[in-house]
Amino acid sequence: LGVRRAVGAHAYLSVRRGGRIAVVDSTTAVTADAADPFEVGLDQGAHATAHGKVLLASLGRPARRRYLDEHGLPRLTEHTITSPDRFEAELRRVRAAGVAVSVGETDPAYTCVAVPLGDGTRALSVSLPTARFRGRRSELARVLTRAARHGFPAASE
Repeated sequence: LGVRRAVGAHAYLSVRRGGRIAVVDSTTAVTADAADPFEVGLDQGAHATAHGKVLLASLGRPARRRYLDEHGLPRLTEHTITSPDRFEAELRRVRAAGVAVSVGETDPAYTCVAVPLGDGTRALSVSLPTARFRGRRSELARVLTRAARHGFPAASE
């Protein structure tokens, strides 16, 4: 089954290229009426997303510092990590676990879960209303990890 069907939530493929992070594919219909926290395109708030955390965690410290010097850690919601020390600690957890979670950091109503794909320049993620996330962290991480292991190249598969 596709990631979206397996978890009942929108799935995304994000990439890190040339010092930028972008969502490049989504299972969200272009004309979707439902609210959705991520659109295909450059991600200006990547530090507050699970896919951004996965992609930033894969960078070496000097490259990560350059990214953060350029983009900063702006507060998007009351849950956004804005302290460089707390952010580095979060990325250590992401590297150790192989999965990132963002609960209300970009949009207070949404949670995002992501895993790295391949060499760490791509990430696969899902986003769902936080009320539907509760108690599903392990399940979502398992579905994403399995999809990444089996080489799903696009979020829409």
